[in-house]
Formats: sequence, structure tokens, C-alpha cells
Amino acid sequence: MALKVVSMVELRREVLLEVQRTGEPVASVCQRFGISRATYYRYRTRYLLEGLEGLEDRSQRPNHMPARMDPQVEIEICQMRKAHPRWGARRIQGELERKGIEAPAPSSIHQALRRNHLVADQPPRRPKAFTRFQRKISNDLWQIDATQVKLANRKKVWIVDMLDDHSRYLLSAHAAKAPTGDAAWDCFEEAVTRYGLPRQVLSDNGLCFTGRLHGVEVEFERGLKDLGIEMINSGPYHPQTLGKLERFHKTLKLWLADEGPAEDLVHLQELLDGFRHHYNTERPHQGIDNLTPVERYRHVSPTVDGPISAGLDDKGEPTYPPRAIVRKVSSIGNLGYKGSQINIGVRFAHARVRVVDVGDLTHIYWGEELVRVLKVDPSQPRHPLRKKRIKLGSVS
Repeated sequence: MALKVVSMVELRREVLLEVQRTGEPVASVCQRFGISRATYYRYRTRYLLEGLEGLEDRSQRPNHMPARMDPQVEIEICQMRKAHPRWGARRIQGELERKGIEAPAPSSIHQALRRNHLVADQPPRRPKAFTRFQRKISNDLWQIDATQVKLANRKKVWIVDMLDDHSRYLLSAHAAKAPTGDAAWDCFEEAVTRYGLPRQVLSDNGLCFTGRLHGVEVEFERGLKDLGIEMINSGPYHPQTLGKLERFHKTLKLWLADEGPAEDLVHLQELLDGFRHHYNTERPHQGIDNLTPVERYRHVSPTVDGPISAGLDDKGEPTYPPRAIVRKVSSIGNLGYKGSQINIGVRFAHARVRVVDVGDLTHIYWGEELVRVLKVDPSQPRHPLRKKRIKLGSVS
């Protein structure tokens, strides 16, 4: 005997007629068929008004969705993703805001990408337990590290790079055959020539940076000590200390994968110079409120009573308020203050700069530009920057 197929509409109709057929209370019929009384009366009302059509399944989609994404915004999101496949929801949100478009939340942008099959579903990530740290001002702490890449001929070479901890500003990226002390110093020297000296430098325990785990002092450490810069090292097997640079290396290698591979070290350095401009001036960074590093690096200044500079004189040099502490910079980028020699780089040779003490930190300005922040200890005079270490060529 063939089984009779009963549709859902017919089944609902039988449940509604069961009360009339058997005389049972509605509650008993609902309990027997496993439905609620609210459901029974909802279908009963629809059946009396519309007949069998009222028992068909209906969409649960609301008639009005005020929070629905604007179709034009969704089109813009999809176009951005197609033009830049590596951009995620947060990056797209930042780019929309930069174009003056009211951007949805990152979760909504991600859902739009999923609807249009532009992202693949990912397994949920396990939350990581870590503590973020970030210096409050630029040039207070620089981080230096090295990473390995491959040329077009599969030869392995290295990149030594340096970031400002507060702004994520890429101060220098130097291509080298190996992670040597000379390569580390060349990277540091390039950053110093452009931006002056930091108060502290953070590195891992590579021998090109420190010999503390081997009971020796390497050249890079001695060079920093001669300049009065405090060196900090991460704990052994703890790369999280340099987490900003570790994450930066991922961004760098993805960019090199798109633009490279480099043919040789000269070509690699050209790519790194192009990347440095892109990273600092064009790419908004989620860790610094979707600003570009150059926006964060330039526009951070401490609270100071009165204006920093009163403008420029006839020679284009900044003028300062009355009774401001002003120092003349030497030909090799040094100035004297509190019995110490402070170097701010040959970029400011022969310039007049203002010195401002804020708390226990000393801030040095050229006009309105914050040049350097450091903690001056009169008991430990800082030595001038040595010509044998820092090249005094043209400043880029």
C-alpha cells in the first residue's frame, strides 16, 4: 500500500479541525501535536481570513529595515575589496571614512563581503591573552629587528628595520646580505640622520644587536651607550615584546609578494624605499585609530604653556616667545643642555631650537616640529655623536 504524502498546509488544517472533530480542549490538542496555543490561534485566525493560503509558510523578513546597508555603499565596499584583495573589513571602513562616506561597522562590512562571496568563512579564533604597551610620545622608544626574505633567484637576504613605538612610523628599512652589526648600525644611522635620536631602543637578543646572553658587549650596544641611549632587550624566546615589528613584517612581506620579488639587494632597497613611503603616508593603521603613521608621528606634542614658535623670521628661521630656552645646534647636530650634549641629527645643524621641560622629560622643538624627547640626567653627560659612526652626508 503506497504511503500518502501530506503537505504541511494539510497537516495544519487537520490540527485546526481536530478540536471540532473530537471536542477536546484546545490545550489538549496542542499538547498532543507538540505546538503552543499561540501558534494554534495564529494559524486559526489566518485560516478563517485567508483559507488554505493562510496556512502556507511565510517569510520572516521584516517589512521595514531601517538599519539596512545602503546599496551604493555595498557596491563601494565590493569594489574596494576587488581592487585590493588584502583589505579586510576594518581597512575598508577606514578608507570609506577617508572618502567622506558614512561607514558601517566592520561586522556589517564583513557580512556584505560574505553576501557577495568575496571572503571565505574562517574558523573562530581563540582569544590571545596579552598586554599591549605603547609609548605616549614619538621618539621615546624605537624598535629594531631583522627578518629574512628571498630574492627572485631564491637567494636568502635580510631586512633590518626600525619603527617608532608610539606612531608605528617606519623610520628605516635597510636591505643587507646578513643580519650583522654593521647592517644594524646602518639602519639606525639612517633613522638618526632623518629624525634625531630616541631615548631608548628595543631589540631582541640577536648578536647583531646585543651580546648580553653571551657575556659580551657588541658594537651596536657600545654605539648606543656612547650616544647616551638606553637599550632594552626582550626576554629569550619571547617575540611578543617586539609584537609591533613582528606584525609589521607580515605586512611588509605581503607587499613585497605583490610588488616583487626583488632581483638583487639594490632592487630590494628600491622596493623598501617605496614601501616606506606607502606605509607611512598612505596606509591607515588600525592600532593608531586609523591614522597613517606620519599623521601620528608629526601631530603629537606635549602640553606646553604658550605657543611653541612665534613664526618665521626673514631668513626662514623660527622665532620663539620671549624667555624661551633656545640653543644653537652644532655642525654635527649637537646642543648643550644641563651639562649634557644632546644630538638631534645633522638635519638641524646650525639651527636654533627651543628646549622645553615637561615633567621629567625634555622636549626639543624646531619651530613647531617636535624633534626629540629624552630624559636628561646631569650626572651622566651625553657624548657628542661621533663622526666615525654617523655619516655626515646629505639628509634625505
